[in-house]
Amino acid sequence: MQRVLFYSQTRRGTANQFKQIVKESEAVLRDKWVAAGLEQVAVFACDLYVCVYAEAVDSHSVSLWDWPVSFERYLEKWPKEPDTSVSTNETLHRLTIPMIDVFHDGIPDEDWRGNHSMDERVGSIARLKPEMVPSYIYYHYQKQEESPNSFNQTYMIGMYNRLIFSYHELPSRISSITRQGLLTTKQSPTNWHEVMYPHFDLWEEAIEGQQIWRKMERLL
Repeated sequence: MQRVLFYSQTRRGTANQFKQIVKESEAVLRDKWVAAGLEQVAVFACDLYVCVYAEAVDSHSVSLWDWPVSFERYLEKWPKEPDTSVSTNETLHRLTIPMIDVFHDGIPDEDWRGNHSMDERVGSIARLKPEMVPSYIYYHYQKQEESPNSFNQTYMIGMYNRLIFSYHELPSRISSITRQGLLTTKQSPTNWHEVMYPHFDLWEEAIEGQQIWRKMERLL
């Protein structure tokens, strides 16, 4: 099983319509997610930004799923690499794209879901300064591999361009299986938040306490 994050962007002026149609189409969407091999799907929105969390049965599910074609009126199109093995009538765009996995605290095991309670799913969005993207990736990989399973196994961060999306579930839980990290060093900064702060392009219009990470509205 693989945990994945997707990113989409609503067309200007359609954000409210998109939210409404997603909620109205829940049953249809969930059927399509099951058919695509996706489970535990959660959809979040904030302004033009749309992010999706899912657990994929296999890696093929990551590239297989897309929003239904009827959502084209609400979502921007992203070009995709053409598949020369199929008809030239193939659609050369997508409405969603998989995000790059920048950080994950835990890796799914046989007891990933089990009988764990889940009170809330939280999705938040932030922006990095373009020149700080490499540094952000470096520090997060280092922390991930030096201190795996250290605070919440459901926490992960995905990236598209300089936009980052974080997902986690509450209450926090730590895996009963301790993963051996790929790094034996211990160089992650102890003043983590102080080191991270200069990486972010702040949301000036955000409410107090959300200038870095804006909490997104969960649609499904």
